[in-house]
Amino acid sequence: MGRAMNSGRESQRAKAAPSAPGDLTPRGTQRRVALMEAALRIIVRDGPGAVTLRSVVAEAKASHGSVAYYFGSREDLVRETLIHIADRNIKALEEAWVDIEKNATDPATVAAMIARHSTRRMVEDRGMGITIIELHLASARYEALRPALREWGRAYTQIASKTLLRLGSKRPEADAALLVGIVNGHVVSQLALPKKNFEHDVLRPSLEEFLSAIQAKPKK
Repeated sequence: MGRAMNSGRESQRAKAAPSAPGDLTPRGTQRRVALMEAALRIIVRDGPGAVTLRSVVAEAKASHGSVAYYFGSREDLVRETLIHIADRNIKALEEAWVDIEKNATDPATVAAMIARHSTRRMVEDRGMGITIIELHLASARYEALRPALREWGRAYTQIASKTLLRLGSKRPEADAALLVGIVNGHVVSQLALPKKNFEHDVLRPSLEEFLSAIQAKPKK
């Protein structure tokens, strides 16, 4: 699974290269990441529209020329921030999926584990959930962000499709995309209109129903 799972993150990093200065020192890399983290805080607090060179400099307490040096433009900064957050979430899902894959023949257990991971990453960590939603919305407005978002989705699909194949899916990649859609839809609703016991009463049953339906499909 490792090679396929890593391909999405490698694609993200390949897209990051053009706007990053070559041969960054460890200190330079640290400064560049700090600027992206500052942009993330602004996105959570005020939305992507509030990310400007000036606001990021103020948030990061950096020099005025640093954003232009490390990213070139405001648009490049937002795109690289999207790739940065995608890499972080892909890595977290890869790590969680090692245990999920071990239970790939049991829809109830897989549903419970996906629900736990998703709730922890995007609901309990409310800032992360809001960031992911905001970056999706930003991609709806700015076409330049869409390739990075598309690669993020492909990476998730690659990670989940092998498990769905073992459950009996005849179209694992399409079903993996549906799985991601189920999770994202419920998370958006929960962040906007919180419900008690979201993980156990809302997300987990929906996932279990979906995964059980895949397993129950007659084999041709």
